[in-house]
Amino acid sequence: MTYRLYAQNETPGSASTTFAMVVLAIFALLRPITVSFHHLGTLSLLDLFGVTSSYLMLLALLANLRNIRLPAVSYFILFYAFYCILSISWGSGYREVVRAVAPFLSFFLVLAAVRSEGQAKFLLGMLSLGYLLPVLGSIYLILAGRSQVTVTGSLLERQAGLASGVHTAGHLMLFFSFAFALYHLLDKKGGPIKNLLLALLLAGSLFCMYKTFTRTVFLGGLVFWSGYFLLTSRKRFVLLVTALAAVSLTQLPKLQSMVMQKQVKSGVYDVNAAGSGREELWKHNLALYAGLPVSSQLLGVGLGQETKRAPGSHLTWAGSHNDYMSLLVTVGVFGLALYLAIYGSFLLAALRSPWGKELRSLALAVMLAVLLMNFVSNSYVVRFQMAQLLWFLLGLVYACGLTRPDEVPRPQEGEAGPEPVLLVRHAR
Repeated sequence: MTYRLYAQNETPGSASTTFAMVVLAIFALLRPITVSFHHLGTLSLLDLFGVTSSYLMLLALLANLRNIRLPAVSYFILFYAFYCILSISWGSGYREVVRAVAPFLSFFLVLAAVRSEGQAKFLLGMLSLGYLLPVLGSIYLILAGRSQVTVTGSLLERQAGLASGVHTAGHLMLFFSFAFALYHLLDKKGGPIKNLLLALLLAGSLFCMYKTFTRTVFLGGLVFWSGYFLLTSRKRFVLLVTALAAVSLTQLPKLQSMVMQKQVKSGVYDVNAAGSGREELWKHNLALYAGLPVSSQLLGVGLGQETKRAPGSHLTWAGSHNDYMSLLVTVGVFGLALYLAIYGSFLLAALRSPWGKELRSLALAVMLAVLLMNFVSNSYVVRFQMAQLLWFLLGLVYACGLTRPDEVPRPQEGEAGPEPVLLVRHAR
């Protein structure tokens, strides 16, 4: 539960909350752009914006401590952050610890600043504006044949658009589906022109996502949209399945090649090839992990150590392509359990809190997609920029759940409305 008491429809308007909203608006506008324009000469805009936005969020959060709300998930986040800081004493690097805990700042700042659905819609509108350049620019580069092209075992030309790579582009474009669904849910009565422009932006992001031929984001998109529609509208779910079936039939050779990852030289399909070597990578890391002392298995070898030599071995860790295995190796059983507890607490809140059916369904669909993508690749844990965006969105979901009008009993016809009272908001 939270510890804040506030009046119904109260919206703090102090200078500190205004500053917090400005910081969040700048983040929402520029984060998608900086993922695309990641370098300016030798300067890494991706890293520079990550550091700058984190400091600004921390400053805004400190200025709004009196407004902060702490649902149950917050305590697991704080425990995990404290654990990561402690892990410096047994091998974690300072930079990697910051990268592990800084993404949660957006979640806390949203909960401190956002008190109405109007504020949430404003931030989602800024995020949509931030997507204009990455989506339109990527479409132009792809159609003009000027996009960065990657050819892997699938033998398909995978287009990165404006992003630094196909995986980054795919995750960025898929994330707009999450944001679009929340924006549409909060602003169903938006004007027809606005709705059309957002729909076109969504279509453009899906086109760019498709051209990356990144299986992880395909899986995440399928799970999110099918899960969301299944929980909210069976008619839309049937339409989605029909559309996917039609597209699959017309694009079957490409999809088959993408899924199976045909070997370039041998032309033979096998499980390890289909998983881009994940089977061997996971076996290798698990074997090294099993050879660690029990203390290292429980605590991990330290954040930032995953691609270095394993303690007590001449072998080095391999990139896991699995966020949970990365956590197991770097922060051990305890760290992995804390991170999974964060996700579990959020899922429990979505299931048990009075958020309304559609908002609850959206939260569950997002979390299910993220859970699966984290398992098959480095998605929303290791990728700092995507972790920032995810916790920004989850903060908005939580904030909207605390302010949904259906939480407050409505007066019956002919009855006077209730006097403004102080309410205790719950977020199990």
